[in-house]
Amino acid sequence: MIEKVDINWRWGVMVTVVMTLLSLYPHLHFRLSRGESWNGSYAAIEGVGDEVAYSAYVNALIDGRPRRNDPYSGRDDKSSHPQSESLFSIQFFPAYLIALSARLFGMTAASAFIFLTPIAAAATSLVLFWLLGMATRDSALAAAGSFAVLCLGTVVGGHGLFAGFFGGEPLYNYLMFLRRYQPAASFPFFVLYFALVWRTLTARAWTCRVALAGAAGLVFGALVFSYVYLWTAAAAWLVGLGVIWAIARPDGWKVQLKAICLIGLVSFLSLIPLARLFANRAASLDAVQALESSHRPDLFRIPELVSLVVLVMLAFLIRRGFARLNSHQTLFAIAFAVLPFLVFNQQIISGKSLQPLHYEMFVANYSAIISMVLMLGFVVKRRLGFPVRRRKAVLLLAVIALEWGGYETFIASKRSLEFARRFDEARPVALHLNEKTKAIEHATVLSSDLLAADVLPTSTSNAVLWAPHMLVFSGASSAEGKERFYQYLYYTGISPNRLENILRNEREYGFAVGLFGFERTIKGLSLDPKPITAEELKNELQQYAAYCDSFTRERAVQTELAYLMTPVGEQRDFQNLDRWYERERGERVGNFNLYRLHLREISSTMAAAYTKQSDSER
Repeated sequence: MIEKVDINWRWGVMVTVVMTLLSLYPHLHFRLSRGESWNGSYAAIEGVGDEVAYSAYVNALIDGRPRRNDPYSGRDDKSSHPQSESLFSIQFFPAYLIALSARLFGMTAASAFIFLTPIAAAATSLVLFWLLGMATRDSALAAAGSFAVLCLGTVVGGHGLFAGFFGGEPLYNYLMFLRRYQPAASFPFFVLYFALVWRTLTARAWTCRVALAGAAGLVFGALVFSYVYLWTAAAAWLVGLGVIWAIARPDGWKVQLKAICLIGLVSFLSLIPLARLFANRAASLDAVQALESSHRPDLFRIPELVSLVVLVMLAFLIRRGFARLNSHQTLFAIAFAVLPFLVFNQQIISGKSLQPLHYEMFVANYSAIISMVLMLGFVVKRRLGFPVRRRKAVLLLAVIALEWGGYETFIASKRSLEFARRFDEARPVALHLNEKTKAIEHATVLSSDLLAADVLPTSTSNAVLWAPHMLVFSGASSAEGKERFYQYLYYTGISPNRLENILRNEREYGFAVGLFGFERTIKGLSLDPKPITAEELKNELQQYAAYCDSFTRERAVQTELAYLMTPVGEQRDFQNLDRWYERERGERVGNFNLYRLHLREISSTMAAAYTKQSDSER
């Protein structure tokens, strides 16, 4: 038997409808702005650049490729050429969930991403309202709290437009939990885990507790194979909750502590197969994840400061008798308030830090707001005793949250129009390539536009010579990834001097990543960031110059190109490419020119002449 809690689901439906409509705004804004020029792409948000890698992996699964695949290099796991595990093949649950649904309804990866956003917003809203409704026993507050949690995540995370008010550069200008497909597809399960733990601890019959604990364990298993930041946070939260329960000892604490241990046992069983997959990971995975050794505490992030305020307020409320220490609502509020300190400081014990930025954006910020809503539940009920005052306070919270969420969504959509347009304009070329390369398995395309190169695998099974997000897959090693980037620069006529000017004075998409990786170029990924030094830049430029001087046919055939695509009107020097490849007469596809390439049959004498000519030109 489970303790009954009266929840007015009309409030939950209202929250779900409003958040779903808000989540649809970026796509509707993009679709209307493009008009008849729209080619079927989803509305990409500029600050959420990793979406293209996720949609590329989903597209590969829709095409029937194996779990261990690399949509950028075109390499799949085969008995003759086995592939190592990547972040995508290990965290496969949301990708398969989307891909299988897309195949069922005959959708493309781009269409699946369009539908994913409102579905994730609706599912998260419902589950979050359920959790807050059970914990606060106040449906109106649960609705307002849901708006606060979902709309103020960027504020408490210290990102988005809030960062711009203090001179910082906004990293994400949107509702963070809706980044596709991580964490959007997994976030409803993350919140569901907390709700199931609540139901487990409030169930009266042991059989119900066992069943609910099993359900919570299964949800945790889904998180384990979904997103590392969600399952590690869920694990830390459960451990913290168990310790808090043992200290506070609420009524029935021994039975409830056994239930927590049962949830932990069922949950952590899924870590066994995860360990096996992780043991077969690609050598470059740790670098991509920016996993680093550190024991340094990290105590002054905004989610921690907000949580500290909540803990102080809870102590005050408990002392004044407005809240009871051993109540479930109080203990859950404490557990959510403690979580940011756990995820940001676990390295003190473990010695390993894993991209605290992602905990700040997708976990700790939401946990801190949930703890604040649970704490406000005591204030609203006790301090604002009159129903009119309670309604006004709850309404004010909802309005403030919605206004901020709507404003941030509007600004993000407006600022990302150019970024999304460039992605959308590359889609017709990808679809055209699908028709032209049916007889060529994973033909390799050289795109002079790196934004287009990044998005091509979302709509085609063809590979690319190089794209920034090639680095996050396991098909090409770190050394080969650098080689491919050098080839891209060499073929597109970018000299060492030009490259230096781009890195020092311009902000060309992907160039710094190609030389130094995401872990060195994205602020916040590392707990102990190491800025790129002038000496490192000089060494990279010297290595690239040496590469150009030593380019041979053997290098050219390492990755044989089938097509070149370049934006109409772009002025590039393809002299180096033409030395090794013959270009057929180009055809225009949308805003791109597409050329079929054939590797030249070139004698060693001619190759030496080309090299000598190249040296004299430099």
